[in-house]
Amino acid sequence: MSKRVRVGVTGLIFEAIHYTPEPGSTPILHGHTFRVDVVVEGPLDENGMVVDFRLLRDTLATLLDEWNMAVILPMGEEFEASGVFNYRVVHIPYPTATTEHIALTLLDELRSRLCRRLGEERCRQLRITLRVWESVDRYAEVEG
Repeated sequence: MSKRVRVGVTGLIFEAIHYTPEPGSTPILHGHTFRVDVVVEGPLDENGMVVDFRLLRDTLATLLDEWNMAVILPMGEEFEASGVFNYRVVHIPYPTATTEHIALTLLDELRSRLCRRLGEERCRQLRITLRVWESVDRYAEVEG
């Protein structure tokens, strides 16, 4: 049985706004400096790596750049604002834009992008853990 090794990159950030359900009241649009950490676990490949650190960091950084300064909304929700500014919307395939759903969406997208680079066979050997911090003391962690 081959040994499994965990490697990771930490501290990548993106700025975004979202709203979450507020039982009994109207949700408030608010923003965070989200921090994202990722760990990939699996057997070593023929080069002695689980995954190349640069590939992991660059893939995640590119993904987070697409989310930076965005309004994160559940699929089907719309956002309108007017003024002398631009904005972009990122839709997630969940009914709410909680940090938990944001983390699940980022995990799925990161896995998809890594699999395109590494190949499906190698990708099936890997487990990814992704942690999204919405503040210094609150995070959602997902695995798959």
